[in-house]
Amino acid sequence: MRTISLITSAVSSYALSSKALSTLTLLPLLISANAFAISVPDKAHLMTQGQSEIRVAPDMATLTVMVTALKSESLAAKEEVDTKVAALFSNLASLGVTKKDIDSGNVITRPEYQYNQDQAPKLLGYQAERQISVRLYDLDKLSQTLNTILELGVQNIQQVSYDRRNADELRQQARAAAVADARALAEELSLAADRKLGEVYAIEYQPQSMIAPRQFGLMNAKMADSAALDASYVQNEITFSDQVQLVFLLN
Repeated sequence: MRTISLITSAVSSYALSSKALSTLTLLPLLISANAFAISVPDKAHLMTQGQSEIRVAPDMATLTVMVTALKSESLAAKEEVDTKVAALFSNLASLGVTKKDIDSGNVITRPEYQYNQDQAPKLLGYQAERQISVRLYDLDKLSQTLNTILELGVQNIQQVSYDRRNADELRQQARAAAVADARALAEELSLAADRKLGEVYAIEYQPQSMIAPRQFGLMNAKMADSAALDASYVQNEITFSDQVQLVFLLN
């Protein structure tokens, strides 16, 4: 059973202002460079920033690998890459990975040169590359899947990124929680200042990014086996966070 914890923070910038006989300003505790980029009215108003964070265990991973081959002829390099990709598809199918869970790019070939000082470049052959992305929905098979890829001679595992199948729903929850956090703070401040909170005048919103995927680079079977023994190999939690700024009119 998965557990979702919602964490909100109300530490942000805010201000109360009025064009009446006096002006009251609450100085910000923390302020970002674009905190006051939001439009504000030329009358009494209150600006708050809401934040939210949802932490959940991942239920899927995306493996990005680069299948390569170096041959004296570009056609031979392409054919070897195609052969490796076909074998990869076949072996992943035995692990329950279907073709719809695999995205494969086109083959790219280019000459590969060796450069030495004071010498003309030496042609080593032709490099063929094809990037493959594999979506895995059973994380218990992650290590086995990595080993299968490596055993087929695909040594370049570029990254493994973790996600949730209901990621869009969780992003919406985080966004709604950030808005609720900003409104709750506004209600608290307006009550403390003995002012009545009015309607929302402006909203400043910038989408938040998720945790960066883990970079693996070149791996071999021994490295994958060692990693499988490490309990931290599969990311325990991923985070969906959001923040929003609201400007309220004060009555």
